[in-house]
Amino acid sequence: MYEFKGKSIIIAAPNHYGLLYRFKENLEAIGFETIAIPDDINVSIGIQNQIIHIIKKIFTKTKSFKREKKIEFRTKKQIDLINKGSISKFDYVLVIRPDLFSNTLLSTLKSKSNVMCAYQWDGLDRFPSVYEKIGFFDRFFVFDENDTNKKENLIPITNFYFDDLKAEKNVIDAYFVGSFMKNRINLLFSLSRKLYKLGQKLSINLSVNSSDKFKNPNSDLITIIDKPISFKNNLINSSQSKIIIDFTNEVHNGLSMRVFESIGFRKKLITNNSLVKNFDFYNPNNIFLIENEKFDGIENFINVPYENLPSEIYEKYSFTNWIKYIFNI
Repeated sequence: MYEFKGKSIIIAAPNHYGLLYRFKENLEAIGFETIAIPDDINVSIGIQNQIIHIIKKIFTKTKSFKREKKIEFRTKKQIDLINKGSISKFDYVLVIRPDLFSNTLLSTLKSKSNVMCAYQWDGLDRFPSVYEKIGFFDRFFVFDENDTNKKENLIPITNFYFDDLKAEKNVIDAYFVGSFMKNRINLLFSLSRKLYKLGQKLSINLSVNSSDKFKNPNSDLITIIDKPISFKNNLINSSQSKIIIDFTNEVHNGLSMRVFESIGFRKKLITNNSLVKNFDFYNPNNIFLIENEKFDGIENFINVPYENLPSEIYEKYSFTNWIKYIFNI
């Protein structure tokens, strides 16, 4: 697994549910010396700057001073993380969601690396401030293939599965975790009831914000979670399930991480994302595609054994291969 022993990398990414450190762990598992830079370092601007912010807000109608100071202080802490080690020049830098990081930090990362790449795994227009960041990078990858038409030299890439975690013994039949979305909640209810009637042991977990006016009519089937499940624990749960459930987010045009987790863990997948049919790993014995919100044939799908894919498919969508493609190694 130590294919990249002797190489160094900085990974800067949103630390949503511990995602950044999931990257770090897998990078270290394949040999990289790794520094992780979170987007969400807590900072305080101090009493003096708080007073200045209030004065500017009252007398000049300027409301951005506090935000700008937080960015300044956070950037300093992020740069301190880079400089605290003994490495003066890193082999690689990878930035996930570069719109979350300051130009000052990106300039520092550029000066500290031989190759610097980015991956915007949300659509460019969803966070348009990312456009001004593209020029910092040697290679810039996008999740949504349609985004390649919006600016030159953008490279499409899929998601991947973290390959340092292995599948475990199944303890449940079907697993889902996700946020409440009005446009897909009825489908989740219908699927849960269908699977339950077919005798499946379910773990259906739904995160609901306090602002969502939602009552759970299926509390026996669906668990409302008030604390997020960490990214790593979510992967462990997926690895212990026979089937992973995936619902597409309409703001995205691509395949979610869950699709690739099902490949890596060699699990079955139930999804409503029709894009899966376009990929080389699509096998109707392994992937049940919900079309027109119908479940015709799902009982047979559940009972048919998982079919192993060619070994090159598992390698193609692994994190290790994804890193090689990102940096053209």
